[in-house]
Amino acid sequence: MLLQPRMLQSIEVLALPALELTAYLAEKALENEALLVEEVRDERRDTDDHDWRPKSVAREALAAREDVLEGLWDRDRTTAECALDQVALLDLGPELEPWVRFLVGCLDENGWLSAADAELLALAHSAGLEPSHDLLARGIACVQRLDPRGIGGRDAFEALLLQLDPSDLDYPHLCRIVEEFLDDLSRNKRPAVAKALGVDLCKLEELIARLAALDPCPGRSLTHTAARAIHPDVVVELSEAGLEVRVEKSALPSVSIEPGIARLASDRSQPRDVRTWLRGKVEEARWLVAAVEDRRATLLRVATSACRHQKAFLEHGPGHWSPLSLSTVALELGLALSTVSRAVADKYVETPFGCVPLRRFFQSSAGGDEERAIEDVRVVIRRLFEGEDPASPLSDGEAADRLAADGIHLSRRSIAKHRAALGIASSYLRRKHA
Repeated sequence: MLLQPRMLQSIEVLALPALELTAYLAEKALENEALLVEEVRDERRDTDDHDWRPKSVAREALAAREDVLEGLWDRDRTTAECALDQVALLDLGPELEPWVRFLVGCLDENGWLSAADAELLALAHSAGLEPSHDLLARGIACVQRLDPRGIGGRDAFEALLLQLDPSDLDYPHLCRIVEEFLDDLSRNKRPAVAKALGVDLCKLEELIARLAALDPCPGRSLTHTAARAIHPDVVVELSEAGLEVRVEKSALPSVSIEPGIARLASDRSQPRDVRTWLRGKVEEARWLVAAVEDRRATLLRVATSACRHQKAFLEHGPGHWSPLSLSTVALELGLALSTVSRAVADKYVETPFGCVPLRRFFQSSAGGDEERAIEDVRVVIRRLFEGEDPASPLSDGEAADRLAADGIHLSRRSIAKHRAALGIASSYLRRKHA
């Protein structure tokens, strides 16, 4: 099959979610003078009568404030950058401060100083510092006093140990748990650990709870990563007339042909080679405008079909999904399966029950039950395990028997697969010791 550039562009545009499509259009506008991409104006802001300032001044002030907020929050900051803010407030002296700044720069994203001393000395020499074991040790000690506690540990174990208080009466027990018994605890060997420490199970649970409050990767609490904003591509509302499905346009810029370029392309007074070049640009812009419109139409058709099949969920919420495949919608709409798949990819739907991925509307059936969606069955499985006796947790076979009594027939292996997908440990690891 020969795919023409126009077809490839349509495929690419169809697969892009709203935010990525906005960036894609902005890039294309820089490449093509004939393409006009304009941001959608917020009419409510322009018609605000409560602001006494001239509208141009109000908009400029608002834009300046947004630029400042972007600089504060939207830029990702590394662990080293955040730690250096603290170093700047310390009075370390001209000899120690360069070493501390160097060591802070060697911290990884977890806040660990994982490099060996020999490697750190070699790196320091490359950075222009005179190698010194004494300054290295003093610098590491200084870094380990930064907030949060645990920064500068060589690994997760040392990061945990640095967060313990030596004056705590339980300090010896907590250190031994970190140094000797974390592997045993991961395998739920609590009675053996309690016996080795010389404490009862209640005291051990108290110590474990205190350790669970510590952070083995303290550096991650320093970093700020800008959260990805989610803009719904489709909005679904319930009305008296039924379901109303529309493609959200407010998050997307408007795309059109630049009138001035279009006029020049057809102006016979212009040189022929100029007109030929401009016609090519105009044609490319028309392709992109058509691709954006095709995306909207295809997305609307696919979303409408999916919402019609999942009407029970849209009316009653989670627990009322229906099995639905991509091929069912493709056959219903007369589209290729790949087209439906691209239309669904990374798109979000605003529903009465929150913003959910459009892909979630396509549910597999659970086992041999063609009437139950897999997500609804997992809700039942989660509730079953949450209601078990902690001292005698259900095995996968027992869970399968209980579900069968409720009309859900799944094998033991299927239960184990769903349990793992839900993040529920095996019965041996879930058992609570008296």
